[in-house]
This record gives sequence, C-alpha cells and structure tokens, in this order.
Amino acid sequence: MAKVAFIGLGVMGYPMAGHIAAKGHNVTVYNRTAAKAEGP
Repeated sequence: MAKVAFIGLGVMGYPMAGHIAAKGHNVTVYNRTAAKAEGP
C-alpha cells in the first residue's frame, strides 16, 4: 500500500484522508488542531 501525507484537514482534506485510510493505505496527517487529526 502507498504512504500518503496530508497537511491540513479542511472541508475536503478530512474526508479524502479518511477514504484513503479506509482503503488500507498508510496516512500521516499534520493539522493545527491535534484532535481533528486523530479522527472520529
């Protein structure tokens, strides 16, 4: 699987990162708000 990184989880980035992670890819996230980077 691919390694993917997201810088900032806005309105579009949050769902995109979630879909990529759900498919089994390794997703690394940096966001100003730590709680949002941890996900639901």
